[in-house]
Amino acid sequence: IIVFLSLKTFRETSCAFYLTSASFANIIQLVATLFSRILITGYNIDLTQTSLFLCKLRPYVATIAPLMSISSMCFATIDQFTSLSVRWRHFNQRYIAAYLTIITLIFWCLVNIPVIIYNNITMASTNPVTWACSITNANYSLYYNRFYISFLLGFLQLIIRIIFELMAFITVRSLRNNQVPIIRLERDKQITSMVLIQTLVDVIISLPFFIYITYRSYTTIKDANDYFVFLVVLSTTNILYYATFSLGFYIYFCSSSRFRKQIIYVLVGIHLKYCCRINVQERNNNNQIIPQLTTNKPALSMNNIHTAQ
Repeated sequence: IIVFLSLKTFRETSCAFYLTSASFANIIQLVATLFSRILITGYNIDLTQTSLFLCKLRPYVATIAPLMSISSMCFATIDQFTSLSVRWRHFNQRYIAAYLTIITLIFWCLVNIPVIIYNNITMASTNPVTWACSITNANYSLYYNRFYISFLLGFLQLIIRIIFELMAFITVRSLRNNQVPIIRLERDKQITSMVLIQTLVDVIISLPFFIYITYRSYTTIKDANDYFVFLVVLSTTNILYYATFSLGFYIYFCSSSRFRKQIIYVLVGIHLKYCCRINVQERNNNNQIIPQLTTNKPALSMNNIHTAQ
């Protein structure tokens, strides 16, 4: 986020705007859902069992944040492909990206209102009595598992990202033979390679989770052993799925030498120098005040001596 917002070469591109939006959505997803999942699983601290507000808020945020993340990534891949076409390039404007992101956010917030309605605190077991926050509507539960997780979060967005990113990669390689400004060509190559590698990594580490959720939505748990296997596989694939929201920076850092240089330039050449400049100005201001105080004291003492004489 710091690199995308600090460098003009990224601030001017709508694709970088989508990547920044996806990064913000990833942060919300990790803070709001992964952190609470760690408290629930690791420390047995589940506030959604006692607070109806949190029982409805957490699933709502956990539903919208990944949708905004994958929507932004889909827009980024489509934007990167259309930016290489003279016919569609005029649509790649930052204000269009901002409007599209806001409209998408409002759309997902309205569509997922049933998450707030159907999530309630229910009794999970009677001996001992335990409570759980879960979906109370059976039909919406099927929709959530089979359509939302499997289709929207899973196969649809992965297919869109793979198709458009491969087309963008092929197109940007063919631009070498055309008369394209070298700065723009290098920027397009950098963003295309970064997004393509991130798409491939997301497919590899998230596909097992979507496949298993789809399989389980059409089958039933028969006994305790089957339930134990379900928990183990679900926990393992779920960890891999959460990793897709935190690996973006590391993927960009490892896949692009230009991005690594840009990180050093932004952190050291811009922000560190800015902090040092502020410290130097504060020291200069302090040095200008202190001599005035010290030089005035002898003058006052000499005047006192003359008046005493």
